[in-house]
Amino acid sequence: MLKILMIVLIFISFFVVEAAKLVRKREIKELAVFSFLMIIGLALSLFMIIRSFV
Repeated sequence: MLKILMIVLIFISFFVVEAAKLVRKREIKELAVFSFLMIIGLALSLFMIIRSFV
């Protein structure tokens, strides 16, 4: 459980920092792509952690 929480916190903190930079520069297309890739990365990370428990 702690591993999942740590992964989620790392992804959220990285996303907030990078998304704030993209919003300031008004780069909406890159923000959309970045958000999509972050969701995929988070899902794959969580899947690998859950798979390691099973």
